[in-house]
Amino acid sequence: MSQQTNQPDASLTFEEALARLEEIIERIESGEVGLEKAIGEYERGVVLIRRCKDILQKAEQRVDELTRPASPPPPPNPSGGA
Repeated sequence: MSQQTNQPDASLTFEEALARLEEIIERIESGEVGLEKAIGEYERGVVLIRRCKDILQKAEQRVDELTRPASPPPPPNPSGGA
């Protein structure tokens, strides 16, 4: 199990959350835990999935901001001024 198990979910990096999720899946699939513990692990997994989705969504928004073309300058005033 990860050494950082007590770290709050909100401060996990994507990689940390994904690693913990993989650990949970392995424990459940191996039959290493009983039903009640498996349900608790499943609930924790749902929280971790939400954390991963949140991080990915923020990263996607940032990439969109960085790749969005800059707004073109306004066209010159055809009246020529005063």
